Amino acid sequence: MKLNITFKISVFVLILIVISLFLISGSFALTPTKFSNESIQAKEAINQAEKDILEMTSKNIPINRVNESYQEALQIYSAQMALEEKRGSADYNLVMKDALEVSLVKKIAIEAKDELEVFKETFKNAQKEANLSEMQEEYNQIIVSFNDERFEDTLELIKKGYNRISEIQSSQTAVKMVYLTTSKTIKSFFVKYGLKLAIIGIIALILIIIFWRTIIKLRMRMKLNQLIIQKNAINGLIKEMQKSYFKTKKMSESEYNIKLKKYEELIRDIDRQVMVLKEEMFKVDKKTIKKK
Repeated sequence: MKLNITFKISVFVLILIVISLFLISGSFALTPTKFSNESIQAKEAINQAEKDILEMTSKNIPINRVNESYQEALQIYSAQMALEEKRGSADYNLVMKDALEVSLVKKIAIEAKDELEVFKETFKNAQKEANLSEMQEEYNQIIVSFNDERFEDTLELIKKGYNRISEIQSSQTAVKMVYLTTSKTIKSFFVKYGLKLAIIGIIALILIIIFWRTIIKLRMRMKLNQLIIQKNAINGLIKEMQKSYFKTKKMSESEYNIKLKKYEELIRDIDRQVMVLKEEMFKVDKKTIKKK
C-alpha cells in the first residue's frame, strides 16, 4: 500500500515536471526570434548615414556636424535594441531623425562645395580685371562658413558674393571712364571757349545726363562680362570633371551625372540672364538713338 502511494507521488511529480517543461518551451516559443520592422528600418537608415559620411569624406567635406548626429543615432539605437530584446516598448523615431539629418546635410554640403568651386574660379578671373581687395574679408567669410560646416550660410554668402563682385567691377570701370571722358571734355572746352560760369553750368548739366546713361550701360556691360566669366569658369570645371571621369577614372558615374546636371543648370541660368541683359541693353541703346 505504501509502495502504491510512493508510486503515485512519483507519477504525479513526473507529470508536474513534464507540464513545467512544456510551459517553459512554450514561453520560449513566444519569445521573438526576429527584431521589429522599426528596428530594421532604423538600422538601414544608420547604414545609409554611414555611406553618406564616407561620401562626404571622399569629397574632402568636413564631417564633424554629421558625425555628431550619426553617433547620437547609434547610441539611441543600441539603447532601444536592448529594450526591445527585453520585450520592452522601443522607440526608434529619434534614430530615424538623426540618420535623416545626416543625409540632408550631405546633400546641402555637396551643393555648397560645387557652388564654392565655381565661385572661387569666378573670383580668381575677376581679380585679373578689377581690384577686389575691398571684398577680401567677405571672400574669407565664405571659405570659413564652409570649413565650419555652415553649408546653408555658404550658399547664401556666395549669392551675395557674386553681386558684390559685379558692383565693384561696375564702380571701378565707371569711375575710370567718367574721369577720362570728363578730363578730355573739360580740356577741350577751356581751349576752345575759355572759362564762363554760365556755359559751364549748362555743359555740366548736359554731361550729367549723358554720363548717367553711360553709367547705366557700363553697369550692364560689366554684368554681362561677369556672366561670361562665370560661364567660362563652369565650362572649365566641366572639362576637368570629364577628364577625371573618362581618362583618370577618379570619379564615379553617379557623381559625374549629378555634377554635370548641376553645371548644366547653372549654364542655362546664366544664358537666361545674358538674354535678358542684352534685351535691356538694346532698349537703352534704342532710347539713346531716338534722343539723338
